[in-house]
Amino acid sequence: MVPDPTIELKEILSQYDIGKLLDYEKDVRGTVNTSYTIETATPSGKKRYFLRRYKGWIKEEELIFEHSVITHLMENGFELAAGVMKTKNGRTYIRREGEGGAAFYAIFEFLRGEDKYTWIDPICEASEIVSSAETLARFHQAMAGWKAQGKRQEPRIIELLPTLPGKITVVLDQKKGTVIDAYLAQYHQLVCKHIEDTIAALEQPRFAQLPQVVAHCDFHPGNLKFSQGQVVGLFDFDWSKIETRTFDIALALVYFFSSWKPETAGQLRLDGVSLFLSAYQAALQGDRKVGPLTGAEQQSLPFMIQAGNLYVMNWALLDCTQEDVDAEEYLGYLRHHVRMIPWIEDEATRQQIEQAIASACA
Repeated sequence: MVPDPTIELKEILSQYDIGKLLDYEKDVRGTVNTSYTIETATPSGKKRYFLRRYKGWIKEEELIFEHSVITHLMENGFELAAGVMKTKNGRTYIRREGEGGAAFYAIFEFLRGEDKYTWIDPICEASEIVSSAETLARFHQAMAGWKAQGKRQEPRIIELLPTLPGKITVVLDQKKGTVIDAYLAQYHQLVCKHIEDTIAALEQPRFAQLPQVVAHCDFHPGNLKFSQGQVVGLFDFDWSKIETRTFDIALALVYFFSSWKPETAGQLRLDGVSLFLSAYQAALQGDRKVGPLTGAEQQSLPFMIQAGNLYVMNWALLDCTQEDVDAEEYLGYLRHHVRMIPWIEDEATRQQIEQAIASACA
């Protein structure tokens, strides 16, 4: 039997001055954190908020990093983020000790707009693509010059990629005997060679000084709210970190434009890629802090797209090693990412990607 969370929610709410709990609804879209839309009663009427219990392995300094990013955005006119509510003691989160260690909670303002998509196979309208790209540009712009507080534990992509072959080995060594084992055994060498080639490409001297930004690192349509073709909300900043700007953009391209249809699985919809990049570039024309993508950044994008695809695969591998996952479900995820490898390594495809980037950034 699933335990009733009412007592837990009321205990958390008691540490805020935002009213008494009237109702709640669990967010079934989230796969990592446990979150609820809550409704409270206040003297001025009913209010809605978003309450999150963070994933068990989060570190307190990561929470500080995320919340200071949000605070900085709010203070600098980025109205698309949901503000973090403060407790009666003036903190932006609650630490609650338990038998399994510390658990962390936060309550956010409730964002208006429609949850239209998830991270899987989003087919956005053209106006939504343009608005999304402008939103990512505005996010990078708003965070320029920010002095970091706290720290995100996850390493930069160039340091993370070499750890992936070991995670595949761990899955295979567990010998669970699932369809995942058989699939990874079949494609082990292909994936590891692709990882090796991606690292070598990104370590070229011409990419040594690519600009760093505060990256969202989870920028996909499922973390955006829309209204009438425009982005009206951006959330889930808990993956944010200091990272190469082109990785944040490339990861967004993988999320937005990877096809999940059987006949084109793993391929990018290049018309969407061009539209997104054109809008991103236009949004930063004349900006002196961040500015449009440089020539070196444009040249790095195809390899960063490879890295973005591998980054999402990394999370599937982690789940396979740490949890009892639905083997058929996760086989679908892994197959999706493996299918991109031969497609993006094809010379004709590479030329098409480069042409799409060049035309968008001209």
